[in-house]
Amino acid sequence: MMLGDNIKTLRKQRGLSQEMLAQQLGVVRQTVSKWEKGLSVPDAELLNRLSELWEVPVSTLLGSQVPETLPDSMTRQDEIAQQLAILNEQLAGQAVRRRQHRRWAVLCLPLALLAAVFLYMGGVLLYRSLTETPPVLTRTAVVCELNGETYRYEIIYDQNFQIREAGGDAWLANHVMTDAYDDANMLLAQIEDYFVDRGGTFRIVSQDTSTAP
Repeated sequence: MMLGDNIKTLRKQRGLSQEMLAQQLGVVRQTVSKWEKGLSVPDAELLNRLSELWEVPVSTLLGSQVPETLPDSMTRQDEIAQQLAILNEQLAGQAVRRRQHRRWAVLCLPLALLAAVFLYMGGVLLYRSLTETPPVLTRTAVVCELNGETYRYEIIYDQNFQIREAGGDAWLANHVMTDAYDDANMLLAQIEDYFVDRGGTFRIVSQDTSTAP
């Protein structure tokens, strides 16, 4: 705004700080700062004091030429007040626009953060899907004999020997308590011990690996 720029320029030309000018006018430094930033304007009385202090026409401060000849119904003070009213309207319009910008910023910031979170999560999921190796599963089938009877059992487990599936003859499962084991090595050892300790046999008849789908 022209008025604010003029006040700042004339103040610096005369070697005055905002604090010094504020003291001369009987206002606080923040008031002078607002004038220079175009956030407010001095009233007619302060405008006249600035004009007298710096010995420049009020029209120069306002940045527009005040006519030397005014209508009979209008005094110079009226003209200055009219100019200030125009400046105040401009300031009010700027304030409205600033509030609108802040409102949009407040609305857009959460949306931007939400979009960033979704993008991050999507990136993490994509990275995992591209880098994670499917588990390798091993299928082991055993045949056990005891007292002339033959029993079969099969275990599917991953590379950590965690049992994924297991099943076979119910008699074997009930006597060895296969449901009590999660580790394939432990379960196979328990089945072998049960039959061998009782004079039976234990054989691994097939063992193959595959990648889980």
